Amino acid sequence: MATFTWNYYGGAGPAWTDIAANTVVFSGTGGLATPVTVASWQDETHIGNGDPGTDQCGANHIVNVKYISSTQFDNGSGTETLSDANLVATECTLQILFTDGASVAITNARFYSYDGTTVTTEAVGVDAVAFEQGVAASAWTIINDDAVAGALTNGSIGGDNSGERLDLADQGAATDHTYYVAISASPESVGGKASFDLGIALTYS
Repeated sequence: MATFTWNYYGGAGPAWTDIAANTVVFSGTGGLATPVTVASWQDETHIGNGDPGTDQCGANHIVNVKYISSTQFDNGSGTETLSDANLVATECTLQILFTDGASVAITNARFYSYDGTTVTTEAVGVDAVAFEQGVAASAWTIINDDAVAGALTNGSIGGDNSGERLDLADQGAATDHTYYVAISASPESVGGKASFDLGIALTYS
């Protein structure tokens, strides 16, 4: 049976931890209940048990990767250029593990954001970007832009639609397939953004 497991890097015992029924929460400085300023990018990333709920990270928090420019990020060490060398796997927001009982090859894999209901509809009131580590990428990919006002000004982008998602690398036959993805988010307006979900889809054979 094929399964997806969404993990975050906690740094110790076990290093990669299943998010399970919890959520990824992007916040300002001061904890997961601190709002992010409109048109600014998150200062912290947490695991919450609601929207946002209470912090479930434990002693070792999920890594925060903040958008600085289309080719730059900051994960707490200052501004760096996006590359596999500068942003290693354990510094990414998520490890997404796809497993199958049989050895299968992966094609047409993609990571996207959506409104939590319809996978082809962008999230409401959010700008978001993503980056796949390990494929020699050098720039963020815009995966959500609900309007022209905000940190990004690219119009309506988002959902599982061609050109509006992060296309992931094909992978050869194996029983386990791993993707490392960094994510950064910014609100376009004041208020909670509960209608902001992340998804992954792929073809395997």
